[in-house]
Amino acid sequence: MSQSESDLLDQLGGMDGVRRVVDEMYVRVLADPELTHFFDGVPIEKLARMQTEFIASITSGDIQYTGADLTKVHAGRGITGVHFSKFCGHLTDALEANKVSSHAIDQVLGKLAMYSDKVTGSSNVDG
Repeated sequence: MSQSESDLLDQLGGMDGVRRVVDEMYVRVLADPELTHFFDGVPIEKLARMQTEFIASITSGDIQYTGADLTKVHAGRGITGVHFSKFCGHLTDALEANKVSSHAIDQVLGKLAMYSDKVTGSSNVDG
């Protein structure tokens, strides 16, 4: 029996589970020499709170993201698709370490992929 998307946040362990994943993810991201420089001077505790809220909002219809506009906050930072993929890889590792099912991880990554253009500043245009 497959678990429905409506309980994806529950599959992540609720808000507490998402916060544990985010905290672990940032340990990994900040240790990554290709990503750490993007976070120089960034208050990580605040960023982790906003990232927790963002992930919760994309995994539950009941939570609203109240943080900064993703396009504006990432503009001009030189974040590429490779950087975004590495970030997602660290998120995947953190989700796996927190015993999130592969099905739920796939759903989270699918939802996050919808925001890649806002983070990288690039867009896919057909035609």
